[in-house]
Amino acid sequence: MKKYLWFFAGILSTFVGVGGLLLKGDAPKILTASMFLVGMTFAMIAFIMVIVSRSKQQTQDTQRTITDLALLRLFEKQPGGLLSADMIAEKTNLTKGEATARLSNLSTGGLLIAGTNPTGMKYFYELSAPLEEIPGIELSGEPFLTIEDLQNVFIAYDYKVSPHDLMVTTGLPWNMLSREMQHFRKQGVVEVAYIQRPGDSNKQYILMEKYHRSEELDLESRTRINEEVKQVLYDEQFLV
Repeated sequence: MKKYLWFFAGILSTFVGVGGLLLKGDAPKILTASMFLVGMTFAMIAFIMVIVSRSKQQTQDTQRTITDLALLRLFEKQPGGLLSADMIAEKTNLTKGEATARLSNLSTGGLLIAGTNPTGMKYFYELSAPLEEIPGIELSGEPFLTIEDLQNVFIAYDYKVSPHDLMVTTGLPWNMLSREMQHFRKQGVVEVAYIQRPGDSNKQYILMEKYHRSEELDLESRTRINEEVKQVLYDEQFLV
């Protein structure tokens, strides 16, 4: 729905901009110039938002074809570890456009590193850190990351948790995990650090000390945090 609203806003803004050029007669030049500039600026913003919304929708819709974790596993199995959108499309049921959207999203999230060929016209990607799996982590079974799940993951990974660790442990789509972690950060549960770590992701999540152990949170606090996260994901259509 938002995509179509932005699309119509872009069309309307374009008409306003063109209308500014077509005004004749006694209309002040400052008015026509302002109409053109404002109209075309809003049109550009609207059409950019349409593209972003479409890419996000493709990323969500194609999780049924191949999950983000399964996509990352392809890099793990690939000799040399480098894959392009064309190569991903050949290995999966994704189209090249869908593969490009998925790879771009994972690269923006810091899970992949992107590079180009000499002409700069073709992108190749590789894992920015290995997928280190620790067996035996107990998770709640909820379709999202609860505060108890988060604490168990941090304990298992000795409080050094990267986006790759969250992905491997939960198997959840990156957009959902990213949105959850943004909410946890706003609530003061976690913080993010960008730090050079040989052999690991440059992006690391830090669990605030008062949340280190689940028993330190009373049932009411845990329930409140989980319900807030669940509501945010429902509102943003990550959960149905």
